Amino acid sequence: MTKNSTPLTEKVLVSMDTKQALMSIREPGERYGDVIGRVLQERKRHDFIAHLDRIAKEEDFVPLDSDPEYAALKKEMHRESKHRQTSAAVR
Repeated sequence: MTKNSTPLTEKVLVSMDTKQALMSIREPGERYGDVIGRVLQERKRHDFIAHLDRIAKEEDFVPLDSDPEYAALKKEMHRESKHRQTSAAVR
């Protein structure tokens, strides 16, 4: 049984080497289309992470602590955290 209920619509011709590679990474119950879909999803994730890494290396960033809204949020969260700790100690 497949994980994906999308109806099959196409045949994809692959070399014997590609078919064997797909078979070697196939999980129980997966069709070749499922394997290809999983590989594509992993590739998208890899590309997104590479994109974030590239941005982190090449772009200029403003420290969050210099943002007044973020500083106020951080202060409020710290205050709530202290309140929770005090409340837990009283019980």
